[in-house]
Amino acid sequence: MEYKIIQTIAMVTKYSLYVFSALFITISSVLAEGVLGQVKSIKEVVIDIDESSERLGEVLKSIEAQTDFRFFYTDKSIKQNSEIYLSNTNGTVAEILKEISSQVGVKFRQVNATISVSRKQNLIASNKIEVVIEEQNTITGKITDENGDVLPGASVQQKGTTNGTITDAEGKYSLSVPDNTTLIVSFVGYEAQEIAVNGRSVIDLSLKPDITALSEVLVVGYGTQEKRDVTSAISMIKGEALTVIPTSNPMDAMKGQIAGVDILQNGGRPGQSPTITIRGRRSLTASNDPLFVIDGIPMTAGTATLGDFNSADIQSVEVLKDAASQAIYGSRGSNGVVLVTTKRGDPGVTRVNFTTSYGISQPFRTIPMMNGAQFADLKREGNRLDANGQSGRAAWGAPGSSIPDDAAVFNDAVELNSVQNGFSTDWQDLIYQNGAQLNNQLSVSTGTEKTRVLLAFSNFDEKSLIEGVNYKRYTGRVNVDHDISKVFKVGVSTIYSNVTDNWGSGSVISEAVNQTPLGLPYDAEGNIIFLPISDGIRSNPLSELVPGKRVDERKTERMFSSVYLDVNIMEGLQYKFLIGQDVRNYQRGIFEGQFTNTRKNGSPFASLQKAQESGYTLENLLTYNKSFGVHNLGLTFLQSAADQKFNTNLLAAQNLPYESALWNKLDLGTITAYNSDFAEYQLLSYMARINYSFRGKYLLQASMRWDGSSRLAEGNKWNSFPGVSAGWRLKDEAFLANVGVITELKLRASYGKVGNTSVAPYQTQGTLTNTFYDWNNSDAKGFRLDLIPNADLSWEVSESFDLGVDFAFFNGRLSGYVDYYRTSTGTSLLLNRQLPQTSGYAFILQNIGGTQTNGFEITLQSTNVDIPSGLKWKTEFNLGSLKERIVDLALRGENGELIDDIGNEWFIGQPIRVFYDFNKIGIWQADEVAEAASYNQFPGEIKIEDLNNDGRITATDDRKVLGNDVPKAYGGLTNSFSYKGIDLSFFVYYRLGFMIRSQFSNGQATMQGRYNNLDVDYWTIDNPTNDYPRPNKNQESIQYGSSLQYVDGGFVKLRNVTLGYTFPESIASKLKMTKLRLFFTAQNPLTWSDYKLFDPERAGNVTSGEMPSNRMFLSGVNISF
Repeated sequence: MEYKIIQTIAMVTKYSLYVFSALFITISSVLAEGVLGQVKSIKEVVIDIDESSERLGEVLKSIEAQTDFRFFYTDKSIKQNSEIYLSNTNGTVAEILKEISSQVGVKFRQVNATISVSRKQNLIASNKIEVVIEEQNTITGKITDENGDVLPGASVQQKGTTNGTITDAEGKYSLSVPDNTTLIVSFVGYEAQEIAVNGRSVIDLSLKPDITALSEVLVVGYGTQEKRDVTSAISMIKGEALTVIPTSNPMDAMKGQIAGVDILQNGGRPGQSPTITIRGRRSLTASNDPLFVIDGIPMTAGTATLGDFNSADIQSVEVLKDAASQAIYGSRGSNGVVLVTTKRGDPGVTRVNFTTSYGISQPFRTIPMMNGAQFADLKREGNRLDANGQSGRAAWGAPGSSIPDDAAVFNDAVELNSVQNGFSTDWQDLIYQNGAQLNNQLSVSTGTEKTRVLLAFSNFDEKSLIEGVNYKRYTGRVNVDHDISKVFKVGVSTIYSNVTDNWGSGSVISEAVNQTPLGLPYDAEGNIIFLPISDGIRSNPLSELVPGKRVDERKTERMFSSVYLDVNIMEGLQYKFLIGQDVRNYQRGIFEGQFTNTRKNGSPFASLQKAQESGYTLENLLTYNKSFGVHNLGLTFLQSAADQKFNTNLLAAQNLPYESALWNKLDLGTITAYNSDFAEYQLLSYMARINYSFRGKYLLQASMRWDGSSRLAEGNKWNSFPGVSAGWRLKDEAFLANVGVITELKLRASYGKVGNTSVAPYQTQGTLTNTFYDWNNSDAKGFRLDLIPNADLSWEVSESFDLGVDFAFFNGRLSGYVDYYRTSTGTSLLLNRQLPQTSGYAFILQNIGGTQTNGFEITLQSTNVDIPSGLKWKTEFNLGSLKERIVDLALRGENGELIDDIGNEWFIGQPIRVFYDFNKIGIWQADEVAEAASYNQFPGEIKIEDLNNDGRITATDDRKVLGNDVPKAYGGLTNSFSYKGIDLSFFVYYRLGFMIRSQFSNGQATMQGRYNNLDVDYWTIDNPTNDYPRPNKNQESIQYGSSLQYVDGGFVKLRNVTLGYTFPESIASKLKMTKLRLFFTAQNPLTWSDYKLFDPERAGNVTSGEMPSNRMFLSGVNISF
């Protein structure tokens, strides 16, 4: 399926430009045909005003309502509340306007259907009544580009009025205007031009390309660069795109929107953080999380803490994807760098923006389990007896076999009663509810010429599909910038967040899935039955949902702030001092009451964990930029110091004598666990970077960073990380200068080295752990080494090469980039090497082994239709594809050859995570009795591929790599439309060509009838399928059942559809607003996938206890003042 979809996407991308052009020309022609009919003079149109005394604004609106005329004026030109007294309320428009002109001192000028209104220049010296009907002149002409090619759909408009038209398919136009007016001609991707008519009847015009889009500024780390000058692989997404997706984590909103950035959800619980990898994984045991930098301050806690930030506060997100751009962050850049820039205040009028939205969610998909009747049939088949009256493997259905009566099959009285009376319980239906999401956001931007302030507040409240599971977040932001003088500038950024994340019970869903559908949830009085059947293993999942019985509350309070000082030393030379602090307080409380699955009618349990993480970053930054004729030079120097502290403590108790005090009286119980921990580490850094360009078309950047870390031992603390990149702007060369179809063309190449600091603070020194020794025939508590020290431990270093092309065609209507990259860790990989048992230690962490990653990325952006004051249609598409492989594991065979680590399922030449198992090739059938017996199997059991054809199935010889979790293609497709005030967008997210491990395909399909079973097509003598084996009550799990887990995980999701309407400014202004927009959003409305049991979008295994993804329908309003 995935290859067909990739083929389709490629074909659509290839030919979409031609389709878009045809649509564009057709629509343009229709709209341009018959641009203006003959407009009557204001002397010819008769109207009737209801009242003789009216306010000026009401009179003008009354004229507009009765005629085709439209008035053009500003609030400064007239006072709409001025009282008008009309001697004649029935007359021509000209007569009415003359009275108005004489009373309030304004003049009117008719141009076609537009009547402009302006104040008279000298009201005292002149009593002249001015109502002018200008002579019209029909102007015709043709609009072309700089190469003489026609521009269909170009806008031709009379300046200061709404009188205008667009060019047809041949670039021609016709417009009636006064002789002394000015025309404004514009077209997307070109500079707008103004031209005076001066009595001419034919005006042809050639437009020049607008290069401002190519001069877009990108944040590149420790500075900014114009997009046209960037020589590294850097992608940017604007903050507006993040607010479209209704999620608590900004990174989740980035999913599928940047090529090479793979973001996967870990479940459907509110507030749950996604997993993000940039250009694949490099490390086997160390972290693959990228570095996040907020307003210049690096974070250390990964994607989880980004849930503390509000998407609406973000101005832009830049992703540094190649080593040359990442090298400036040295030892923390190997997994990519995500630069988040927050919004700041603007000078001028105070602007207030408020957005609120509310949505209802439902489970995307529930697990298809058996109902009562289906489960009863499975149990009957599982109890089948052979000819000797014995159940088990041999009772597969051979002649003489039989199924006993129900009294023998259902030995639980509740189950038997349910079977006899046709009762069936859908446990998933009982535990799930509709979720809800409320999101309120308020921002205030204000400022003067010297001081700019942004205040932002938000609250995000999401109730999940399970009772007691919810996520609440409150955030506040203050950003202030102040120009002390032309030399000094200061600023502060502060973010506060308060999060309460209730996880509820972790066993509700698994209990609902596994509980027999023949059990009863309630007794006759409506009380919850804790054990639905007498088995006693599976409890009633509803007991976990009773408020206060099972609580897992996680609270986080955070303050993230920074202060900077900019000093403009001299022209081109600037100094910046930046200091930032990130303080995060965390508390987790757990309470498990008597009637919960974990306590099983035992004594209550509770625990309380508290932690604090704090860090600071101090930076001194010196930059110098200078132009010398055709030479441009930029220098950057950095000195940085960072400190990070972490401490935690835990206390747990059981035998608590209460069901209501949660974790607040642990001293009343029996203490079962107590511990505390502390860690601290520092990083000292220096960095130098040079940017050079010659004639603006030959570009070079080189950098070097030196990092020293307290985590490593003497001799290995310091390392250097170089980066170099170059670019060639071919479009500026003479041989391409006159190729009109090409707007921009740039080649890029880069190389660099970056590091990974995923080493525990004291790992090079070894750590102690407590233990008990035998002393005088009693236990004595003492300590021993937990990890063997390794003073030779060093950085995990990756080196990467990137080759890219940036392009824009058709004056920017089609643009994008293509990149190819290759990354290698050499032999610096951080791996745990197993040690002999005689050493007393299990393993030691060393720099051994290596991986390689290579891939390519494509991003396309097109403006398909852009009709001034009409239809606009834009498309964005991105595609990423990569290959991972392990190249060295420091394991050697007898002849020195590389060998695999089968225990960890790491294989030379394979990706980091593969699925290594038996390969199911079918089910043994009734006519294969003899062959099945040779493998000690029976009909109805799983048939495994005999890889070495030795007539035996063994774990050593008959397992193989079945697949891996690396997608062959991933990305997204966005289409956005707008017409007048209506906007429509839809976003498709895809991930194709990879395998997932569906653990409940085996775990919830044991086929023994004790617990409920997946609704699967299983083998019986009367249903000889090859899907699932026959039921057998004597098996705790299916032999070779793990081979049932591996399925194609590819999917295509319609992730978001948003429809909005922005009211005209004339309506919004009546409500004292500058903007009023209503919108409706559907989140995850459709998914296409061969995997039907659950949501295939998972960063890891798919298990039965996971919260399902949701499908949400949301509406909201955006208001600006």
